[in-house]
Amino acid sequence: MSIPTPLTTRRILLIDDDVDLALMLREYLEPSHLELTLAHNCAQGLPLALQDSYHLILLDLMLPDGNGLDLLRRLRQTSRRPVIMFTAHGGETDRVLGLELGADDYLAKPFSPRELKARMCAVLRRFEEKPEEPAAALNVGALSLDAATGRARLGAQEVLLTGAEQRILEILMRAPGQVVAREQISLYALGRAADRYDRSIDTHISSLRKKLRLDHAGDAPAIRNLRGLGYVLAGAA
Repeated sequence: MSIPTPLTTRRILLIDDDVDLALMLREYLEPSHLELTLAHNCAQGLPLALQDSYHLILLDLMLPDGNGLDLLRRLRQTSRRPVIMFTAHGGETDRVLGLELGADDYLAKPFSPRELKARMCAVLRRFEEKPEEPAAALNVGALSLDAATGRARLGAQEVLLTGAEQRILEILMRAPGQVVAREQISLYALGRAADRYDRSIDTHISSLRKKLRLDHAGDAPAIRNLRGLGYVLAGAA
């Protein structure tokens, strides 16, 4: 699917059983060239989510015929399409699970349409950005990343990353052995500053460690946490 120009309408899939909320969001967002397709359960939403015709998916955690996390897990088997999850009451367990399964961001209900729009624009901007020049492959030990395509390899094995995971890995691989502050990582990977209690970056990095087996994969490097400073991609032993 081609990258839209700044004034081109972005097609958004909203999967949420709250019909009043869905209609209100459609009315609020569409004047900003954000066109919403509505689905109110897993049966409606999953086939649409698997199509390559949406720029962003908004996904509620609780649906009448299933769990949004299961739908996200199915989607991430084949797609890097960005996803923002809605979670009720801001439960930490739900947020962590959603991020670990590949959500790019989350919002706790109730939320303001203005904040949702800001999060959507940040995620879309990250996903649509193209480097001015083709990016050379980054290599640290057995780990390689093509920043232009988001494809990562650990040795001969290709690993599917979400957009947020790819950008976190990229910023760390561009400065191997150097500490990168959480604030800097959050601005680059999520498009927003991280507040004191926001654990999104930590959760994304935990998912990265699991996917890439960085801490125990032979000559692969390791992502280290330096408390109060940030993260560093340490060279292979």
